[in-house]
Amino acid sequence: MKFTKDDIRTMSRAVNLEVTNESDLDIMAIRLSSLLEVMETIEQEMGEEMNQIDPVPPVYPKEPF
Repeated sequence: MKFTKDDIRTMSRAVNLEVTNESDLDIMAIRLSSLLEVMETIEQEMGEEMNQIDPVPPVYPKEPF
């Protein structure tokens, strides 16, 4: 999956993240695209094994940071 600068801009707005440097959009698009490609490869290799284990549950800290 390949993302464009417009895709990244739209996703960043969805989480209220303001990207002010236009060159950052290119870098973010490359990194996210690469990450999803690798994840797809891992999923193809592991197949059903991934569905047989529970994901790591979220951890909620008890003390404020």
